[in-house]
Order: sequence, then C-alpha cells, then structure tokens
Amino acid sequence: MKTLEADWLTRDWIDAEYKKYVVLAYLQAVRQRFDDQKLCPDIPELRNHYEASLRFRRGKGTLNSAFPKRVSGISGPPPRIEYKSEVTDDPFMTEMESIVDFALPRFNHMLTEGQQLWQDIAGSLTLEPVGLLPIKPAEGYLFLHFRRGYETAIYQFTLTLYSGEAPGGRLVRFQFIDRVRRGLTTPFETLKLDLIRRYTHLPNPATYRLESAFPYPEEET
Repeated sequence: MKTLEADWLTRDWIDAEYKKYVVLAYLQAVRQRFDDQKLCPDIPELRNHYEASLRFRRGKGTLNSAFPKRVSGISGPPPRIEYKSEVTDDPFMTEMESIVDFALPRFNHMLTEGQQLWQDIAGSLTLEPVGLLPIKPAEGYLFLHFRRGYETAIYQFTLTLYSGEAPGGRLVRFQFIDRVRRGLTTPFETLKLDLIRRYTHLPNPATYRLESAFPYPEEET
C-alpha cells in the first residue's frame, strides 16, 4: 500500500516538481482505495498531512510577521501606509512554500471526499443492541453481519476514557475474536450467551449488532 511519510516535505530532494509528483502519486493511490471503499488508514493520514501543511504555512506567516518592516509607500485614497518586510526568503524556503501551496488544497479536497464517503457508508449501516445493555457499556462485543452472507464476524470492543484522536474525545478499540456461520434459526442472543460462557471476564457485556447491506472491507472500513 502506497503511503506518504510524515516527513515527506523535507525527505529526499527539496524540489517542487519532484514533490508534486510524490503528492500526486500518493493521492492517486488514495483515490483507488476510496474507489474500493477502503477508508483506513488513509483518512487519518490525510488529516495529519493537511494539518501539518497548514501549520507550516501559518508558522511561516508568524515568523515573517515577527521581523521588522519598513515603509514602502503610501496608497489611497484614503491614505494608507504600506509596509514591506525586511526579511527575504531564501530559495530553500521559497521552494518549500511552493510545494505546500500545491499540496494543501489537494490534501483538503481528498480528505473531504473521504469524509463524505465515510458518512455515506455510515448512513447505510444498522446498529442495534443485542439484549439488555449494562449501565456502563464501555466494553463488550460487536457482531458484524452482512445481509448477503452467512458469516458473522465477532469483535471485542473497548471504549477508551479519553483520546485526542477521536471526535468527542473517546476512541473505540476493536479486537477480532471469531467468525461464525449463523443459520436463520440462530438468533444473535444465542451468540451473546455463548460468548459469556466462553469469556467469563465479561459476565455482562454490552453487545451490538452492526448490519450492512454491502460487503465493505472489514479492516480498512
């Protein structure tokens, strides 16, 4: 899988044409995975690249504003004094700024597409509890079931207390447990009771059924 390193801007040659090629090749690979309904890890990585590029641009502007300026003229009306910074960018910084100006809107556009795709997929899913939920449903099981198939994937989930990586400050971690074939006469409640007997450390787990009409990739989506 083609990815873009976190230090892509300063890695190898600092050349605008070369870096544009690197960015376009990466985004082309991301688009292909989006076409295959694969969202992870591309959406988090795109967000990181976009925010890092934005910080570079803002940081450069903050640095330039700290240098003294001289009066360059008066324009108007109304009369307005114009100032010009006394610092001059060296070719290295100018090249990096050109690269960021090229990459930033493209990262943002692809990230927006990925987020829209994520919303479309989320809107097509059905999430329902299996049996009664405990008072604090922070740990339990998720049954992932595709309507057109006979298999159900079972994951154990844990809801973290706090994470800066997720909206709302909480992150759900999943661990694959098993994959079972479920007949029409086998309710999800039976699968839940079997898990309680097998894994006694969770005597009253919060259990959900996530149903999808389409066979999306499990790990990447």
